[in-house]
Amino acid sequence: MKIDKLKFLSPFILCAVLMVFSIIACSDDEKPEEIILNTASIEELIKEAEELVQNSEEGMTPGLYMPGSIDKLEKELSLAKAIAEAPESQEAIAEAAKKLQESIEDFKSQVLRAAIPYIKQKAGSFIKISDDIKYTTKSTFTMETDYYFMDLNPVGYSNTIFSCVQNGPVSGFDIRTFSDGHVEIVIGNNDWAVAKSEAGVIKVGEWMDFAFTSTGSIHKFYVNGIEVVSLEKPHLSAPNAAVEIGNAYAFSDRVVNAMVKDVRVWNTVRTQQQISDNMSADLTGDEAGLAAYFPLTVDLGNEFRDLTDSYTATFVGSIELIYDGGMPEIILDYSQLDEAIKSAEDLKPTIVEGSGDGEYPEGTKDFIQGLIDGGKKAKSEAKWQKDVDKETKNIIDALEIVKGTNIPPTTPPANKYSAVFGGGSFYSGGDAVILDMRNSGFTTAILWTIHVGEDGSMVFNDKGVIDQNGEYEGDPEWGTRLAKLLQAPTSVDRIELGIGAWGSKSWENIKKLIDAEGIGSDTKLYKAIKKLKEVTGATAINYDDELTYDVESTVQFSLMLDDLGLKVSLCPYTQTSYWQSVYQQVEAERPGTIDRVYLQCYAGGSGNTQAGWNQYFGDINVSLGLWCKNGSGCNSGDSPETIKSKIATDKANVDGGFIWLYEDIQHCSDKGKTQDYATAINQGLK
Repeated sequence: MKIDKLKFLSPFILCAVLMVFSIIACSDDEKPEEIILNTASIEELIKEAEELVQNSEEGMTPGLYMPGSIDKLEKELSLAKAIAEAPESQEAIAEAAKKLQESIEDFKSQVLRAAIPYIKQKAGSFIKISDDIKYTTKSTFTMETDYYFMDLNPVGYSNTIFSCVQNGPVSGFDIRTFSDGHVEIVIGNNDWAVAKSEAGVIKVGEWMDFAFTSTGSIHKFYVNGIEVVSLEKPHLSAPNAAVEIGNAYAFSDRVVNAMVKDVRVWNTVRTQQQISDNMSADLTGDEAGLAAYFPLTVDLGNEFRDLTDSYTATFVGSIELIYDGGMPEIILDYSQLDEAIKSAEDLKPTIVEGSGDGEYPEGTKDFIQGLIDGGKKAKSEAKWQKDVDKETKNIIDALEIVKGTNIPPTTPPANKYSAVFGGGSFYSGGDAVILDMRNSGFTTAILWTIHVGEDGSMVFNDKGVIDQNGEYEGDPEWGTRLAKLLQAPTSVDRIELGIGAWGSKSWENIKKLIDAEGIGSDTKLYKAIKKLKEVTGATAINYDDELTYDVESTVQFSLMLDDLGLKVSLCPYTQTSYWQSVYQQVEAERPGTIDRVYLQCYAGGSGNTQAGWNQYFGDINVSLGLWCKNGSGCNSGDSPETIKSKIATDKANVDGGFIWLYEDIQHCSDKGKTQDYATAINQGLK
């Protein structure tokens, strides 16, 4: 748009050094008086604004101007022209010039600067695409984006690349990766269907192109144009969930530590060739099948439209823009860690070790020094804030436990036992969990749970521990920590490994492996269990089959465990004929192999009675299993006092008692600590 020069002055005045307006006014005696108005300043600003409008271009690439900024400047330019053409006073001209100057400065600030969003791995952080995108992603679509991972260690369960997933109903899709670099497609269809790639396909420290295609039932994921995993399963749309980049709607701590750019959504299934050929291509926004395109390479603020002007992206939570090709600067906050270290240093001199009342177990001072050393090591070696925060929490939790170790644990009567199931805490909870268990009074720790794969690989909850060749691939420190459970002074004298869970296919896979290979020392099952025994120090395997119930393969598996020198404990809640048959057949061939039965008397087994089940297991009396305080507000489950009462009422019919679940005890610690629950069982058995 070109603006004509102002034409309201005489040629003589236009040639003057200063441009002025002459206004004739009348004085009180009706004698005309000339008022001179200076318009030079606004004329220069109008000229500058004209040139900016004529020579500037809007767009979404660095060096161009923010969409809508030219129109905004033009409006202020028109207002300034109107005042300059018919000025009423010098003040009006000055005010118009001031506003136009501000508009010019604001416009110049709208030039787009190269910037890429960095999702800083704080719970609740993600890039949200406006809800109308779900009309595309509910059926046939392709999503593409580029990621630069700073770290693959998750703060929650996983790192979510992109998702639209919810619970209740279980529905949607989720693409996620883990610390070992494998990636999973997760499809919700009233249950979760999961397909897993090989490890190492996702890498740290390099830009990688990701593409997810879906026909609605056939789903494929590509890394740098190469298909790495696929899954065939119809997915239900997730009506209550948002389409998120870098996190999962239903699980907000599954957030990435990564930079993200070039988000594309298509309403077609792109072929591998199309994905591979166009990974680095710049798009215009009018390509066939392109539903949304967010380059994410310039600073457009925290909320903006895509290049097709169809959808909106919003930055939520902790997202930082990294400018001009730079890399995120990681600044760690050590203040809370320093406080935790000081608390440990202050506590250590007050500790009196011994076996007397109020004294702490031998080795407590060394333990505290280990916490201090670990904290200082984290300060010198930690690369991420989550590492610092993890070490801080470890010290704080451990000190709380230490403060209770001057209370000696109780013990159950002779030939009785108390046990607790524990999940991820028994793998990655650190020395604080070990100390807690050693001083708890529980005699048995049940590590729950091992999932057996079709290829013989094994996963502890969500952590790979045994590969398909029978080699250990888990945390190298796991075995060292577990070994401390049995080191005096400790109440723990037995470690069990749980296998299976509700809905788990572990026992189906065990059957398939036994049918294919048998139970000899050269089989995958034998090698895997042998390695787990070596790593964990377990002396028994706990059976939690709630799906397959195949007697023949379970008996064969039990005989194999006996060959390995392992005991067997059963954990039933239903299907009495199955558990009775397994016990009778194993007992007939290898007497004493099955030495415990943990009866679930909570959830699905809440109607069970000890007397009703004892008839199925020869001389073995079952162990009464109860659920500690748990759930929202910790209002579900039993308190230590209630558990003690229930155990005492039926102590003649039980060989022990157990608690489900250690993590719930920690979550509801104000309702009862680990030692409180162990004491409840031990005293109830007396």
